[in-house]
Amino acid sequence: VLKNASKLLNDSIPQLPRSLYDDFFRTGRRHVFEEPYFLRRRAVEDLTLAYIFTGRNTYLDRCRDYLWAIMEEFTWVIPAHAKTPFKPGEEHVVDLFSSGTAMLLADTWDLLFNDLDKETLEWMRYNILRRVLIPLREHYYEQWWSKGYESNWCGVCAGNSGCALILVALDEPWSMELLHKILKSIDGFLSTADPDGAWVEGVGYWFYGFSRVFYFSDLLAKVTDGRIDILEDPRIKATITFPVWMYLPPRSQVNFGDTGNTPSVYMDILNLILKRYKEPSIAWYIQRLEEEGLINNGVSLRELIWKPDEVEPRPPEQTSKWYRRIGVVITRSSWNDLDAPILAVKAGHNAEPHNHVDVGQFIYHCYGNSFICDLGVGIYDRDYFGFKRYENPICGAEGHNLIFVDGRSQAVGREYKGEIVEFKHEDDWELIKLDLTGAYPSDILSKAMRTLVFFKRSGLVLVDEVACRENALVETRLHFRGDFQQMDHWVDVVAEKGRVRIQPEGYSIEVAVDHHKGLKTRDAMLVNAKYIRLIKRAIRGCAEIRVYMIPHRTIEELNIRLTELEEKLLELKI
Repeated sequence: VLKNASKLLNDSIPQLPRSLYDDFFRTGRRHVFEEPYFLRRRAVEDLTLAYIFTGRNTYLDRCRDYLWAIMEEFTWVIPAHAKTPFKPGEEHVVDLFSSGTAMLLADTWDLLFNDLDKETLEWMRYNILRRVLIPLREHYYEQWWSKGYESNWCGVCAGNSGCALILVALDEPWSMELLHKILKSIDGFLSTADPDGAWVEGVGYWFYGFSRVFYFSDLLAKVTDGRIDILEDPRIKATITFPVWMYLPPRSQVNFGDTGNTPSVYMDILNLILKRYKEPSIAWYIQRLEEEGLINNGVSLRELIWKPDEVEPRPPEQTSKWYRRIGVVITRSSWNDLDAPILAVKAGHNAEPHNHVDVGQFIYHCYGNSFICDLGVGIYDRDYFGFKRYENPICGAEGHNLIFVDGRSQAVGREYKGEIVEFKHEDDWELIKLDLTGAYPSDILSKAMRTLVFFKRSGLVLVDEVACRENALVETRLHFRGDFQQMDHWVDVVAEKGRVRIQPEGYSIEVAVDHHKGLKTRDAMLVNAKYIRLIKRAIRGCAEIRVYMIPHRTIEELNIRLTELEEKLLELKI
């Protein structure tokens, strides 16, 4: 922090001219404006921390310069979220980052109240009210997120605004009415979380959305002397281990939807969870991230006050979890063996927040690599959230591990959905059966069943059963991460610590490897992502594609495990 802050003393403040703001409307690019926009805000936090740590007025003075620069911006709403044209005095939109700016300024106003000059403090409070709190007072239910409970926006905007309200405006006569509205939004937000403790947008947006609820809840408990303590809500308690379950060792996580492949955590939130709930698996998760060097995103203001208690690190006792409401199962062979196989499967529907067309998607992870992978999140720009979203394979069906019939696959819309109809758990194997029929238009197929049999260390068996038109070309597509070796009837996907054999049963299934070209992804390894095509003709309107996925390091190990799989399938009559 001090290194960054010292650099900020001499660097020029990034400029945000109107032409830079309008670049998004001309080109669709977001980063050109957003990078300097967020740098300004990070600078305020770093300089505030540096002043608190050292007491040096040079940090305070430079922090003041950045605060005035932010207050001089004509809007705090980023271009991608703006409603144009702008009309003086009629700007009522409150977005993720205008509310976040209000919370940042309110935090700084509170922390530096006895250090900043009176004029700056008055202007800070004035801007927080004018740009966020008064628009919410007058137009709260015009904000789509106020009742958009399934989106991280609801938790973020309500939490940010609630923090700003508590810190700078509780003495206003209208504050209790606005506080009540914020509390109703947060209640709705919590009510949509999976009761078993998951968030439909994935672990990245869980951190973002729930972090602001944690911030707000902590402040509210303080100002009410603990009489209103949302952190005691069982719906919050249920979610705290979600990032632990989504962790894929050593450096990955389940990345369905718009979730990144690498954990990006909020250490202040993990510290608060550890302090409040004494959850051993969170201590274990933090330990794992520290060992992998994944906790490196700076220090936040709240890390100063949320120092975690000492809790003995210990992973969860169970090895599988079924999040029924969102239709996700994750199961692993072991928590302690970081090379052990892990399977994550999703059902859901095709109109989820940050939606991908991916009902039936799965990830198979072992030896530290997601051999069967999800392409994750793309580059955010205008098209990514516009009409062309599903033309992008990262979001569309083409980029997922799905069933295709004559090149066609699932459709977009809440009515296109699937269901986990069976999850059978035994000591050495688990069976997950999904009915994917409803995710497809009826003119493509009349039945699509997907069964995954997870034989822990021995391997994974996938069975796709399809009913469709006579002689249709049925394809199971499997995206993979790693190098590959292909023979006529199988593909070996190769990573640093091991490999997985992808081998269909029988010779009626054609095996091919194809790839996408020039994907706009945040993962450089997947720009030209490769996938395996398992293709079979529908005879009498039916096709079954059965494939073995066998982790191994030697040919001997491969042969032993393949024999085990075949014997177990016969025994189980699958």
